[in-house]
Amino acid sequence: MAAPRQTVFRPLDPAFLEDPYPIYARLREQHPVAWGATQAVGYAGFWFISRYADVAAGLKDNRFGREIAKVMSPDSFPPIPEAHKPLYAMLSDWMLFKDPPEHARLRRIAAPVFSLRAVLGMRPRIDALIDAALARIPERGTYDIVSDFSSPLSIDIVADLMGVPEKDHPLVRGWVREITLSLDLVRTPERIAAGSRRASELIAYFERLVAAHRKVPQDNLLSLLISAHDGGTFLNEHELLASCVLFLFAGHEASSLLIGNGLRALASHPEQWRRLCAGEASAKSAVSELLRYDSPQQIAFRHALEDVTFQGAAIRKGQTVGFGLGSANRDPSVFPDADVLDLQRQENRHLAFGAGMHTCAGSSLANLEAELVFTALAKRFPELRVESHQRQESILVRGLTQLTLRCDR
Repeated sequence: MAAPRQTVFRPLDPAFLEDPYPIYARLREQHPVAWGATQAVGYAGFWFISRYADVAAGLKDNRFGREIAKVMSPDSFPPIPEAHKPLYAMLSDWMLFKDPPEHARLRRIAAPVFSLRAVLGMRPRIDALIDAALARIPERGTYDIVSDFSSPLSIDIVADLMGVPEKDHPLVRGWVREITLSLDLVRTPERIAAGSRRASELIAYFERLVAAHRKVPQDNLLSLLISAHDGGTFLNEHELLASCVLFLFAGHEASSLLIGNGLRALASHPEQWRRLCAGEASAKSAVSELLRYDSPQQIAFRHALEDVTFQGAAIRKGQTVGFGLGSANRDPSVFPDADVLDLQRQENRHLAFGAGMHTCAGSSLANLEAELVFTALAKRFPELRVESHQRQESILVRGLTQLTLRCDR
C-alpha cells in the first residue's frame, strides 16, 4: 500500500521534542489530518489528527481500534524477533490493547480499583507517602524534584497499593522505565529487546508476589486481582500477571510526568504559582489546567479497522492513526487563549486522559495525587526557582527526567 506522498509531520525532529506546540498549531491550521513519518519500529508512517473536535470524535469512533490483528492477515506483519516476544506477549494481555468485548471484561477489574470512591479511600496512605517524600527535601541548596521526588513518589504510591515491598520499589522503577522506552516512538530494536527482558523479569517478579499473596491475602489491589482470577470470572493467569504490570503504568506515569511538567510551567509563570500559594486558584482547577497546558500523554494511537474517510482523508484498513491529545488541548477553537496558562480557567474539557472506552483508568488517582502534591509544594516553596531541567526522550508521552529547584526558603 503506497503512503501519501507528502510527509508534513516528523515527530522525531529535535525541535518537536523540546516544544511541539508551534508545530501542532501549524498542523491544526494547514494539515488537520496529516501524514507523519518516523524510523521507529512499527510506526514508520501514520496519520496524525490535530484538532480537538476530530480527536474527541476519533477516539470514540469504533472504526478505530487497538486489535489490528483481527482485521489483517498474519502475513501482513513482519515476524517478531525472538528477543522481542516476551514484551509483545505481555502487551497482548493489556486491556489498553484490547477492543470489545475483551476490553470491557478486563476494564471491569480496573473500574472498582480506580473509582473515585476507592481512590479517596487511599488518601491517608497517599498523604503519608507525600509527607515522607517532603521530609527528604533539604532546607537549603538544590534538589531534583523529578528524579528524587515525583518519579519515586508516584511509583511508591502505586507499588504500595499493589503490595510491592518498599525495598523493591527502586527495582520496579528501573523495570518500568525500560519498558516505557520500548513502547515509544524513540524505540529501537535494542530498546525493544531491553524492554522485553524487563517485561520477563517483571512478570516473574509478580508470579512470586502473587504466590505470596495467595498464602497471606492482604487488603490491596493485588489481592483484588487474585480474587478476580481465582473466582474464575474475569482473568486467566497470563492476564492477571500482565494486569499487575499495566496497573503500575496506569497508576504512576501520568502523575509523575504531570508534576514535573506542571512545576516547570508554573516556574515560568510565577504569577500563577503565587495564585496557587495564596489560595486564589484551587488545586483541583490548577491540576486540570496543567494537564491541558502540557499534557503528559501527547498522542494516542489507534488502527483503522476498516477503510475510513475521515475529514476528507482516505484512511485505509490497517493504517495507524495518532490522535493528538496535546494538540487538541491547545486548540483555540475550544480553549480561549489556549497557549496561556490560567489556573482559574473556567471551562476546561481537556483530553489529557483520552476519551471513549480507553480513557485512562488511573485518572482519578493521578488527579488526587497531583492535587495533594501541588498543595504541599505550594506551602514548601513560596517561590519556584528552577536551576536546570532535562527532557525525557519520548514522544508519545511528554515529561522531564530532571528538574532542579533551589530549595532556600
